[in-house]
Amino acid sequence: MSNTRNIIKRISINLKFKRMKTKNLGIMLVVAVGLLSIGTACTTTGDNIVATDAALTTTSTDEAQASSLSDAVITLSDAYVNTIANNGYSGALAVKGTEEVTGPTITVDKKDSVNFPKTITIDFGTSGYIDNQGDTLKGQIIITISNKLWKSGAVKTIKTVNFYVNGNNVIGIKTITNNGLNAAKNPSMTVVTSDTIIRVDKSTIIRNSTRTRERISDNGTPKLFFDDEFSITGSVSGINAKNIAYTVEITNPLIIYNDFPFFVKGTVTTTTEKRTSVLDYGDGSRDRKATITINGVTKDIILRH
Repeated sequence: MSNTRNIIKRISINLKFKRMKTKNLGIMLVVAVGLLSIGTACTTTGDNIVATDAALTTTSTDEAQASSLSDAVITLSDAYVNTIANNGYSGALAVKGTEEVTGPTITVDKKDSVNFPKTITIDFGTSGYIDNQGDTLKGQIIITISNKLWKSGAVKTIKTVNFYVNGNNVIGIKTITNNGLNAAKNPSMTVVTSDTIIRVDKSTIIRNSTRTRERISDNGTPKLFFDDEFSITGSVSGINAKNIAYTVEITNPLIIYNDFPFFVKGTVTTTTEKRTSVLDYGDGSRDRKATITINGVTKDIILRH
């Protein structure tokens, strides 16, 4: 009888011990899973913040590049067409008192100052023409103008054909309407663009914009259009190279010269995935430097074509 009681006691103790081990193991597993979840959540959250900031930076720099490339087409068109118009649409690029400028092949369908609309084709060829900004250009820009450029309401439509700037394919149509002189007595134009930029790495940026382009200075050379200074305001919507939608508002006017490839002054606010960044082009110095600010943190970037 005594032996039987001892056996039963030992079995009871073993069962309690096993239950305690099982219970403790369960608690340990719960704690371990909880810690793992916390660790994973922290890591994931941190990664998401970093990734989102990186994505926002990418969006801002993508837009800066696309905007610069798009503006290059407008700048080239304005400079060449205005020069040709100044010479009675003869097709020659000579400015009075200077030798004829060498450059792309210019074709004008109506070589007079009377008949409109007229179409002007600027052909940079396929081997690569280096312009006065140092960019390598290929392909054609085709411009149709409805009337004399100085007339209020005149419309200039710009289309590119196999056109490249430094290997970036710039595709799209731009419609520029002359608004006449603004309150500051400066020529003002409304520019509506629809751009697709296929970059050298084959990534694509799609953007649509409506902007006001004001010529604020001719730099004392009214018959030479390649050094004019412009102020640009307006907005953009687009899809960056990572297929992320974004919007842009110009919060301080962008300043650009016809003979320099980048904006030199002004700020733009880019919004994507409910977060914003501010890109600042600087104090007006002709350089490739800009800054980008996200969540109060500012870093330097280098602009590119």
